[in-house]
Parts: sequence; structure tokens; C-alpha cells
Amino acid sequence: MRAVVIGAGDIHDYDYIKTFIREGDFIIAADGGLEHAKKMGAVPNLTVGDFDSWKGEVSGEVLKFNPEKDYTDADLAVKEALGRGCDEIVLLGCTGTRLDHTLANIGLLEYIAHRGAKGTLVNENNIVTVITHDTEICGDGEGYLSFIPIGKVEGVTLKNLKYTLNERDLRFEETLTVSNEFIGEKAEVKIKSGSLIMIKSHD
Repeated sequence: MRAVVIGAGDIHDYDYIKTFIREGDFIIAADGGLEHAKKMGAVPNLTVGDFDSWKGEVSGEVLKFNPEKDYTDADLAVKEALGRGCDEIVLLGCTGTRLDHTLANIGLLEYIAHRGAKGTLVNENNIVTVITHDTEICGDGEGYLSFIPIGKVEGVTLKNLKYTLNERDLRFEETLTVSNEFIGEKAEVKIKSGSLIMIKSHD
């Protein structure tokens, strides 16, 4: 089952962002994300949060938490999706001016990956996921493709990209794998151990 988590971060182009919502998705609004959902015409199956952002009416299933909780609303939504058997989770409205929340939400992608599911974070300019194993990547030949290591990542190989690597160890403080480019329709990433944040950028 595929879940879409709609957070309270920035969404400017509703027509574009709502293209990532498919018929049959299990939609979870994370607190203030309910406003975004309404503007996109998406009806949440579930709304979670402490409701410090959304003060309006809420219909459907609701999970309400104490404002003095240990986890963010997006985190609670992701864990609820995984707990309900979702094997793919798309995060919308989960980036913005709050850099702490943006970084934490990217961290949720690794949490999702390590539980055997696919996680993707989307905004108007970027599509972000976390890679923990050998992966084939499809591209449209436009924009940039960057890989940010989480901690130390061993044995990274990049093939069919403008800049290739062969079993290179990477660390978070390095910028070696920022702003790569597709040279064909598909590229290949191999990892011996660790996790890479992969960002497709179109600006």
C-alpha cells in the first residue's frame, strides 16, 4: 500500500505537487498539512498531530497527541503509515524555512528505508530519497543528481553518469558527489555499506 503524508511545510505549486498523489493512496495529513490537503482537493484518510497548527474542523479518523510530545507530526504520520503496512511513503509539504524540520524529514527517509519500504520527499524543485543498496535510477536527462552520504558510506560506485566513481568511500563532510548529471536514460549506484541521500534537482 502507498501512503502520502502531507506536512505543514511550504507548498507553492499545488497543481504540480498534487500530481504525486494517486488514486487509492492512503493519505495522512500531519496537523497543519490538512490545509494543504484541502487546497489540493485531497481528502485525508487519517489526520495526526498535536493540532498546534490546525485549528479548524477535522473529519475522518484522527489521532491527537499531546503538544509536549517526543516526535514531530511528520514522524508520527510516517510511523503510523508503516504500522498499517504501507511499503511506499511519499512526503509532501515537508520542506521549508524550518531547516530543522527539513533535515529531520530527510532523516525519516532513512528510517523508512531501513524498514524495507520506499520513501520519497518531494517539493517543487527536488525529489529526495535514501539509497541503502544497489539501485538503478531512471532520469529524464535534465537537472542535477546529487548524493549526500549519511556518515560514512563504503564502496560507492556510480555508472552511466557524467562523473563516475569506482568503489569510493564517502563521508558527510565531502562534496565530491554533488551536482552530477545524467548522460542517458538510466544510471547505476552501488553501495557496499551505508546510506546515501539522493537528490534530483530541477532548478
